[in-house]
Amino acid sequence: MDLGGEDENENDLKYSKSTIVACVACALLAIALVRDVITQRELILQNEELQDQLKRLTRQEQESEVMQHVNAQMEEIANEERRISDEQREEAIEQRRQAERERQNAEEQRREAEQERQNALVAEKRAVEASQVAQREKQHAEQQRAEAEYSKRVTDTLSYVTLVRTLGNTAVMLYRANNHELADMIAYTAVMFTNRYHGDIYALPVYQSLAITSQNKSVWLKHKGSIRDITFSDDAHGFMMTCSTYGEIMRHTGYYNGKLNSEMVVQNPKYDFRDLYIDRNTNTTYALSRSGHLIIIDHNKKVKVVELPVSKPFNLDFIDNQFIIFGEGKMALFDIKTCSIIDTKELPFSIESLSRSENCPIVFDRQGRMHLIKGFNKIETKKVPFKGQVTAFAESKHQHFKAYGMSDGTIHVINGKGEELKLVGHLSRISKLKVNGHRLYSSSYDGTVNLWLLNMPKIEPMTLFTTKGWIINFTFDLKKSSIWSGDQNGNLTSALISVPDMTERLKNKIKRNFTRDEWNYYIGRNVPYERIKE
Repeated sequence: MDLGGEDENENDLKYSKSTIVACVACALLAIALVRDVITQRELILQNEELQDQLKRLTRQEQESEVMQHVNAQMEEIANEERRISDEQREEAIEQRRQAERERQNAEEQRREAEQERQNALVAEKRAVEASQVAQREKQHAEQQRAEAEYSKRVTDTLSYVTLVRTLGNTAVMLYRANNHELADMIAYTAVMFTNRYHGDIYALPVYQSLAITSQNKSVWLKHKGSIRDITFSDDAHGFMMTCSTYGEIMRHTGYYNGKLNSEMVVQNPKYDFRDLYIDRNTNTTYALSRSGHLIIIDHNKKVKVVELPVSKPFNLDFIDNQFIIFGEGKMALFDIKTCSIIDTKELPFSIESLSRSENCPIVFDRQGRMHLIKGFNKIETKKVPFKGQVTAFAESKHQHFKAYGMSDGTIHVINGKGEELKLVGHLSRISKLKVNGHRLYSSSYDGTVNLWLLNMPKIEPMTLFTTKGWIINFTFDLKKSSIWSGDQNGNLTSALISVPDMTERLKNKIKRNFTRDEWNYYIGRNVPYERIKE
């Protein structure tokens, strides 16, 4: 065996081990160095981290001090708010207690008010009961007083009604004895007492004395022939037209102020005028002549003459914006636009008189019949309800009566119940009848115009005025304050029929008061003295 080789091997092995040990040591040293480096690095990092932590802690400490300061302030604020809240809570509690006390007071007051209301209701009920008792007693007393006053008024009224009738008759007697001054005073006293005690001013003695003493009649001689018709224009133009049998047509103005201003418009004796009509829309006057002519006078007083195919025409009536012209045995239809006859019709009867009924012309013939002209070709014929010749007619739609004036001077009135009254007061033919309410006016050839009060238990004629000739026609003015009549002698008569107008005229005539002796003699010692002249 080779020992040298083994030593080499052992040396080599030792060398290898040393090398390995050295390598391991070096490695360990390197690892230690590396670990030291790492440890140093970690220490540096830890140091840096600690410094950062220190900074953070310093910052946090500073922030903590700030926070502590803030917290202290917040705590102080919170304490202040808690204190305020406690105060507010205590105040709220106090307010609640106060509110409760007030509620209790209010409840107490409400209970007291309710009690007072109940007491008031009881008191009011008692007061109402007492008031009702007092009212019943008052009503009973008032009724007794009213009954006493009514009894006194009835007694006074009856006494004064008797007195005024006596005064009226006395006034008429004194006036006719030419003691006009005393008659005026007595008549005015009669009117005064009548108005005061609500008597009937149209009672015969009172109205007649008023009419006589007020001197309500005026007469003008205007025409040569008989005045056949009178008609008025509208109030705005204020004129009146009259016509006569002597061919005269006159235009009159100023009749409301008591002065009659007259103008002759047509004067031709060949005409015999019987009827007049004024168209108030155009102020055109139509005058019908018995000679067979229609005279047309426009608002400028221009005259146009139209010949008519009707024998002896005497009446015209307006119907359906046209004229019906009546003559002997014939009638004609006249168109006012063309001024011409457009139709004629023969009549199987002779006309005695014409008037209007139911807003249509009505004709009374000489055989006791009446014909209502509802149209030119529509005529309704009836028999007159009593014997005699009808010469005038009038009706009242509101009072429901019809009046027939007769040739013998009587007047027949048929009321709404069909009852007939016969009025006697005229001496000859009735020439015209007109109605105003329950008052019937009549004229006659006996020269009188009478008034009939159809609502009176006893109907007596009251003569408004008389003339010396036949009264052919009469009419009211537009105000129905006066009657205008025309007679056969050409006289135009105006008479007041308005009680207020007559009373005012009579009052203006009176110049003095009664003496005590006159009052005691004519009025009576038991009637308190009064002044009638201011």
